[in-house]
Amino acid sequence: MSAHLFTYGTLELAEVFSAVTGQSVVGIPGTLNGYARYRLEGEVYPGIIATPGDGVQGTLYCDLDPATHRKIDHYEDTCYEKRQVRVTTKDGRELFAMAYVIPDEKSRLLSTRRWDQRQFVEQHLENFLRYIR
Repeated sequence: MSAHLFTYGTLELAEVFSAVTGQSVVGIPGTLNGYARYRLEGEVYPGIIATPGDGVQGTLYCDLDPATHRKIDHYEDTCYEKRQVRVTTKDGRELFAMAYVIPDEKSRLLSTRRWDQRQFVEQHLENFLRYIR
């Protein structure tokens, strides 16, 4: 059974998604309301946590098969909890998707710095790709 996946960090980048899954998939822009994105303490990648009144821009990958989800589950850090969320697309549709969320009891793992994708690409992407390959 296929399922949607909302991504908000490294998996939004085509190079990373391809390295993890072996696929080239086009996603659509989406917003996850009620969450905020921060860099994990001591890491170059982000996590999201439920935060009323906030919102996270990301990429929604639709209808990913179970094998692809398993590859992504293996890639993701153990600090995340995979949960169902409601994502709003650019055209106003609301779709249910899975997302990797930092549960409240692990919030101490997040720094106070917001994650910046452009900074990640410029400063860390090359080494990050070498590491995950």
